This record gives sequence, structure tokens and C-alpha cells, in this order.
Amino acid sequence: MPVHIMFVDDEPNTVSVVKMVIGLDQPEWIFHAAYDGEQALQIARQTPLDFVLLDISMPGMDGIEVCKRLRQMPAMAQVPIVMLTALDTPQRREQSRAAGADDFWIKPFRPSQLSKDIARIIEARAAQA
Repeated sequence: MPVHIMFVDDEPNTVSVVKMVIGLDQPEWIFHAAYDGEQALQIARQTPLDFVLLDISMPGMDGIEVCKRLRQMPAMAQVPIVMLTALDTPQRREQSRAAGADDFWIKPFRPSQLSKDIARIIEARAAQA
């Protein structure tokens, strides 16, 4: 059964690195890239997602708002959403949790650990179901 991962970030280089790492580590995973909030919402409406990695700081609609809107979609209610940011503040963490995020990761992240962390969250969610 394929696993659908969506990464939302306005930085194409970061998206490319994440896509490469996930593709090498988990070739059976299907990677969906979104470069802004509207594109992320469109993908979520059309694709059964299993995990979302969502940058907070984006022009236009920020990641907090995208997370809130994703959580309003019935199909996204139980999908793990992890917020990603370079600016770690208590306020950002609280806003992320209030928006419905499951976790909060700090940039820069270790690409070598990324697929393992995502797999751990997906497996934990499946065990709860």
C-alpha cells in the first residue's frame, strides 16, 4: 500500500532535498510537493495523504493557517501534520498545536533522520487506528 507524503515549503531547494532523501530511503512512498498554502490545500483535496510536513513561514498563507484549513477537511482529521520552522519560539509552538499540528520540528533538520522520523510517526498513527 503506497504512503502519500506531502511536503509544503516555499523554498524549492529544501523541497528537492527532502524529495531526494525520501526517495532514496523510502522508494515506495509517493512524494507530493507544494510550494504555497493554496497548492497544499488543492493536493489535500485530491490525494489521500498519510503525512504532511509543513513549513510555517511562507508568503501569503502561512503554515499555521494551512494547518487549520487542513484540519477542517474530514479526510485530514487524523493525518499526522508536523510543522517545520527555523524560528523556534514558545508562541510558534503554541500556535502550531492550536492549529492542530501533531509535532514541531526545527530547521535545519538532519536529512539522514527525516525518513526514519516520518516512518515512526506513520507507524504510531497506524497502531492507534
